[in-house]
Amino acid sequence: MTDESVTISAEILDSGINVSSADPLIGTLELISSKDEVIEVTMNRRNAEDLIGILVEFLALGQGGDASPPMQ
Repeated sequence: MTDESVTISAEILDSGINVSSADPLIGTLELISSKDEVIEVTMNRRNAEDLIGILVEFLALGQGGDASPPMQ
């Protein structure tokens, strides 16, 4: 069996996250692939918090007109 990597481009759908449970917090983030396939990413509190941290680090790398202003 071979391990072949495939990169899929996707965008977040406007629907946001569908919450299926508030206690414990569980939801689904829906993405749409470049092949028009819906990708569902199950989220819980821990991986949502991890994602926020990663996104903050990403935004901090921005430069130029679309960069966030420095935090005070």
